Amino acid sequence: MDEAGYTAIPPILSVKVQDNVDVMITRDTARRASSLLGFAPSYQAKLASAAAVLAGLVLHTRTVHELNFNGVQHGHRIGVQVSTVVPWLRDVPANRVEMALHLKLGNLVDEIVFIQGETAVIFLTLWQSSKSTDSNQS
Repeated sequence: MDEAGYTAIPPILSVKVQDNVDVMITRDTARRASSLLGFAPSYQAKLASAAAVLAGLVLHTRTVHELNFNGVQHGHRIGVQVSTVVPWLRDVPANRVEMALHLKLGNLVDEIVFIQGETAVIFLTLWQSSKSTDSNQS
């Protein structure tokens, strides 16, 4: 269980982001992770777009980063989470980082969390909604 009280569930996937091709691989991995959790195609596209934006952001640092994808469960809710360690943001005020991420990604994911500290981490979470599962059944 993580700090937010979420339990990690499969799938657990990761992508190393080193160049532009990896942004495309990140998009595909996000679609695969959300598909395995039963997300509708429109929700898969939202997560894929958010993950690609995050991969593009870390690519600008010119250092290798790993984006991690895993399912999360909180009560009856099932979601998919993308996370990455961002050491260069360690000393930036958390409210500024979260505001910038919300401006870029706020319409694509349900939760954006920045954990500041020795190991700064960004978490993006998209939850399944009843609409998401309903469209899979039609």
